[in-house]
Amino acid sequence: MLKSCFKTKSKKVIAAVTCVTVLFSFTACNSRMFGGGNSGKEDDPSKYSDVQKEFEQYLDDYYEEAVTSDTLSYNYSVKDGAAMGLEEPEVSLGEFDMSEEGIAKDKAEFDEWFNDLKEFDREDLTENQQLTYDILYEYLETEELQYLNLYLYDPFSPMRGLQANLATNFTDYRFDDKGDVERYIQLINMTRDYFGACLEYEKVKAEKGYFMCDEVCDKVIEQCDDFIKDKDSHFMIAVFDANIDKLDFLTEDEKSDFKKQNKEAVLNNLIPAFEDTKKVLEELKGSGKNDKGICNYEGGKDYYAYLLKHYTGTAKTPEEVIEMLDSEYQSLLMEMYTLLMSNMEVYEYFTEHFDDIFAAADEMTATEVVDKLMQVATEHYPDFGTITYRADYLDKSLETIMENTLAYYMSPAYDDQDNNLIRVNGLHTDGMWTTLAHEGYPGHMLQNAYFMSTNPEPVRTLYNFLGYMEGWAMYACYDAVDYYEFDEEAAQYAEEIAALYKMNDEISYLVMGRIDLGVNYEGWTIEDTADYMNENGFDGSAAEELYYTMVGDPAVYQSYSTGYYELKELHDYAEKKLADKFDVKDFNKVILETGPCQYDILKKQVDKYIEATK
Repeated sequence: MLKSCFKTKSKKVIAAVTCVTVLFSFTACNSRMFGGGNSGKEDDPSKYSDVQKEFEQYLDDYYEEAVTSDTLSYNYSVKDGAAMGLEEPEVSLGEFDMSEEGIAKDKAEFDEWFNDLKEFDREDLTENQQLTYDILYEYLETEELQYLNLYLYDPFSPMRGLQANLATNFTDYRFDDKGDVERYIQLINMTRDYFGACLEYEKVKAEKGYFMCDEVCDKVIEQCDDFIKDKDSHFMIAVFDANIDKLDFLTEDEKSDFKKQNKEAVLNNLIPAFEDTKKVLEELKGSGKNDKGICNYEGGKDYYAYLLKHYTGTAKTPEEVIEMLDSEYQSLLMEMYTLLMSNMEVYEYFTEHFDDIFAAADEMTATEVVDKLMQVATEHYPDFGTITYRADYLDKSLETIMENTLAYYMSPAYDDQDNNLIRVNGLHTDGMWTTLAHEGYPGHMLQNAYFMSTNPEPVRTLYNFLGYMEGWAMYACYDAVDYYEFDEEAAQYAEEIAALYKMNDEISYLVMGRIDLGVNYEGWTIEDTADYMNENGFDGSAAEELYYTMVGDPAVYQSYSTGYYELKELHDYAEKKLADKFDVKDFNKVILETGPCQYDILKKQVDKYIEATK
């Protein structure tokens, strides 16, 4: 199935502009041939009991089913599937069938996998297998909640939707041989039918009273208009041509033929898919019954609670997350007030120079910045050595199409671990130190590379667990600020500037997360949102734009706000428990070795570390 992802800049909710960098959602998947663990020691498969062997087979089957479900998943997951016992799937974008029969079929398959997992006695498994069991069990338990009301899902939401993310699904497609090129063009030719199935679902949503509100609909239509501009010189033609020219395994005649085939596919199927979407949404516009948060639908509060858990991995209820964010906000205000009262000169310098705080890094190439970070920002992380990667800039034709994207990281296929990729939008060259700390080192790239070095169970690589991933990337990004070498004038305020930058950025994300909960769980109106902003010193005139951002994509910022504070809470918990024995490098090693998972499970691993350290 076509995957959607979230890559956007933060809204300007305070005086200083925040720099938001995010994770591209394609998952790096492991091989069926290599089982392993993440608890600091590996299992010996030759010593597995019969039950443990059966469990490994279950995980292998589960993994194979997911990776071979569609061509995009296969292409991004493995480079040489045949060498790893994975058969190339029939070319497809996956199945999108949201009819009652289709939903029932999907639920039956889901139940079969979940019931098979429940058949295993956890106590019969190895320690590593128990960790995998716990993560998968809780994941499936959470995903079961989506069936509460599938009509609250929208394949065309402004930030996560197909129309917003299709470009990177295809422009980052990997061409390893001629067959990949042929399959790519087949996929382009399938997009119109795939979008058509999604549009039929939108019609059903409209009949049942679940269609998007007019304000959100207008945004999606605008995105479609942007995509279908300049047809004959369309960016999906230009980018493909540029990529094909780099392939040394094709003859010039083959390159020319593929370029012709792709252009025809783009003009006859891809662009019409967006034209169809615009037409259908214009017809359905006005049929929406709710122009407020998702909680205003029947069952909407419960569905939002599912989204919150899905996108953050938190075990907290929405009420508990609200309490956490409100408490953190008050602490941040007090911390910032204390710093400012002790040195107003620093605050004045910070606000005056906010846009050029990291000016020296902004003059460097992306590769130079990441290399520098791998040299200086290492003190708090386990030794890992150099990570092989590429830091490329988006094609010029994509810069404006993806204007809200600062940068993104793509994790490599399992059998191609040296192919880490960071893409940067050349329109946004400010704030590169923090952007690339988030995407590269010590953020997403280090996290993925370290986890993959532990040889995890293949199934562990199937799921993003965005709360863990974005929580880590923000946590690591803030740490990297302390390693920046400020210019001579700013150096005298280095510690204070770093602290102010982190507090400013935290507040931005925290407020976005809090407004999302207000709108989509507590039922705030636009006026309520404006009141919250004005009462807390923000510009309430931005309330309407923020409001419909949250309405269009509920919980979209929670992997950043809640994800970060869950990890911060674990850090503070371990530090309090261990006092003088706490070592941040050891703590970070536990987080990285455990890998992406839910926070209650991560806390159990931290508790083991605490017990072993006391």
